[in-house]
Amino acid sequence: MPIRRVKARSSGIRQTIIIDYKKVLTTSVPEKSLVVAIKKHSGRNNNGKITVRHHGGGYKKKYRIIDFKRDKINKVATVKSIEYDPNRTSFISLVVYEDGEKRYIITPKDLKVGDKILSSNKQIDIKVGNALPISLIPEGTFVHNIELYPGRGGQMIRSAGSSAQILGKDETGNYMIVKLSSGEVRKVSNLCMATVGVVSNEEHNLVVVGKAGINRHKGIRPTVRGSAMNPNDHPHGGGEGRSPVGHDAPRTPWGKRHMGVKTRNKKKASNALIVRRKK
Repeated sequence: MPIRRVKARSSGIRQTIIIDYKKVLTTSVPEKSLVVAIKKHSGRNNNGKITVRHHGGGYKKKYRIIDFKRDKINKVATVKSIEYDPNRTSFISLVVYEDGEKRYIITPKDLKVGDKILSSNKQIDIKVGNALPISLIPEGTFVHNIELYPGRGGQMIRSAGSSAQILGKDETGNYMIVKLSSGEVRKVSNLCMATVGVVSNEEHNLVVVGKAGINRHKGIRPTVRGSAMNPNDHPHGGGEGRSPVGHDAPRTPWGKRHMGVKTRNKKKASNALIVRRKK
């Protein structure tokens, strides 16, 4: 297993469990041509005012350009390395195509260095890492990096350990029915691409941060409870001692209901494609 319990040399790391990257990654140096700089904004807008709370600090990091479209059709690619990406929970793989072009893709589980992968719009082998239209993938197959709109690139099932399962075609034959990892069942157009396999780093959910400093390294600043604030700072604030919320439901700092409130637009066009809501 690529997880490791840190030796308890101090109380701060006594409970810490981390991913043992030495057992998984093959290099620590990213491909220079596929890396761009990210400017930090610390949650501030163009006026310098904080519009997103709890952002700030953290290590410097660069963005790896990921090929979500997998639009290099019928060109065999070889996996050259498996790498860490600070911007996502899954690992990424550097693949080199027959013509020498290099691209990063999301690493599926069990993909190894030296493996050959292929992206095609025709029927090909259903093996881990291959990408093809979702209508050509057999029922019961687990997939990831699924497009919502043909040609736009994968937008669903990209985080560590996640996968969706193909359930079959709908009654019209224009859509495939897919069960997502959340439990939601929805229709996806036959023309949308998907990648075979489960996303790597499936043990990411077992990680225990252990101390607040790790979150500061990630650029996450502390969250203060509303009940600990004054009434002019938060709807939950004020009162003598530990007071209740004082409203019919919990509120955001701006007075809107939250915690359990559905925020999806009821008029959204894609609502018609949802067969069964998530649990």
